[in-house]
Amino acid sequence: MKENDYLASENEYDEIERKISLLFVRIGIFSNLKGYDYLISAVKEVVKNPKMIHAITKELYPTVARAFETTPTGVERNIRNAIEVACNRGRFYSVVNAYYGTNFNRYEKPTNGEFIAFLSNAVTRDFAQVK
Repeated sequence: MKENDYLASENEYDEIERKISLLFVRIGIFSNLKGYDYLISAVKEVVKNPKMIHAITKELYPTVARAFETTPTGVERNIRNAIEVACNRGRFYSVVNAYYGTNFNRYEKPTNGEFIAFLSNAVTRDFAQVK
């Protein structure tokens, strides 16, 4: 499978954003957080190029930072904050574990990389079931 075989059209990229947005609302990440837009952009990049998940600090954060005209450090910090907010609101663990069958527990919050990989896998899996 080639890197770009995951999604082909802009309509599918819009559908990714819609699915991620719905999941974010369920788990408590709202659009007033800067990390919200950064996470959506990061997931789109990883779905488009799955190898990018292995180079988060070297490739992914700089790519997202360029899109939003900010720094990679700011992208990392705001994504971490969005995950922290979701974990502290208490809905993250129940929704994510029930909906996707994962095993995140209340005493370990996922890293940025784990969270982006989780979202990318969830979106890719959803599209694989539809096609």
